[in-house]
Amino acid sequence: MTAEFESMTVLLLVVLTIACLVQVILAGLLLWYLKRVADSLVGIRAAPLPPPPPPLSPPSVPPPEAPVPGPAAGETTGPAPEAAVPPVDLFRESPDIQGSVQRLCEKYRLSDFLIATLDGLVVVSLYPGSSEEAARSSDLYRRRKKPESPNVSFVEVDHHGEAMLGVARSDRSLTARERNGLAEDARKILDWWL
Repeated sequence: MTAEFESMTVLLLVVLTIACLVQVILAGLLLWYLKRVADSLVGIRAAPLPPPPPPLSPPSVPPPEAPVPGPAAGETTGPAPEAAVPPVDLFRESPDIQGSVQRLCEKYRLSDFLIATLDGLVVVSLYPGSSEEAARSSDLYRRRKKPESPNVSFVEVDHHGEAMLGVARSDRSLTARERNGLAEDARKILDWWL
């Protein structure tokens, strides 16, 4: 009976030792992964923003033509056409993904644009400390709630089949055409850089 007890004790000690070794290895892998994530976040935050583009020269003004008569009093015209979004190269002179997002903001006249996972993790943002906004916005989006501010718009961005959330901040409301273009341009940026 004592021999069986001793062999059972040895077996339990071996199993316990293996379990401890596995835990140490998993803890080491977790620390390694967290260090890589922290290093990549520091690299993103440490990257300087690209300098602002040079001012554009004003377009040439064609010679005046004969005035076009407007609608007579009491007549109405159709809805005003949506403003066209100017073509902007999102990758030219952009040293990194933040540079491309900066050019995206210029193209759509946004004050800020961040991309986050639907879990609330920041993928790219121009400003440090936007993790709280990303978490809050993705929570609202998952619950199908509108943004808390009228100057904020949510756009769903597809990246290799995974849905991500774009949070656009502007001093005006975006048109449906701008929102669609913004989602497509954000997808192109993610595909280019990630």
